[in-house]
Amino acid sequence: MKNITILLTMCMLVLAYSNLYSFDGERNGFILGGGIGAGYLSNSFTYESYSKTDSRGAFVTNFKIGYAPSNTLEVYYINKVFWWSETDITYTLSLSAIAVTFYTDTETETGLSISGGLGLSSLSAPFETDLESSNGFGVFGGAGYEFANHWTVELDVLYSAISESGVDLNSFGVQLTINVLAF
Repeated sequence: MKNITILLTMCMLVLAYSNLYSFDGERNGFILGGGIGAGYLSNSFTYESYSKTDSRGAFVTNFKIGYAPSNTLEVYYINKVFWWSETDITYTLSLSAIAVTFYTDTETETGLSISGGLGLSSLSAPFETDLESSNGFGVFGGAGYEFANHWTVELDVLYSAISESGVDLNSFGVQLTINVLAF
């Protein structure tokens, strides 16, 4: 509940101080978006002398909210999530990060972009009540192409390092997503 309150307060502050004419087709101002796609995830678990690596395909989602001070730069919060099932349990590996995107063209119609960010990585089973989440550090970088106004395709590489109770999890993932961005 506390996280929801903080997120809502941040949204209201961004809305209050951003350009009141947002959603006018110009990228600068308040931005809000999300996407879905497919990904590849490789998890490497280590506990004392035991280690295991598994790789799998995953469904991926992302959510983005922030501010663009110009048509070429965005600064935002993003949540990128890998979803997969194993033994009837759905797991997620997420990265909640502060990120930036730089667009190579000042036009909002089409163009290439480069993005990156760092933040908190979390491994959890969101639909299970008896399993605890584990947290660590994560980073991502990627490139995208805005093929139509508000629509992008993005390819991102993510790395996550989580250590808890003597267990180390290092994850490497690749995401390909289709995204929509309101501005």
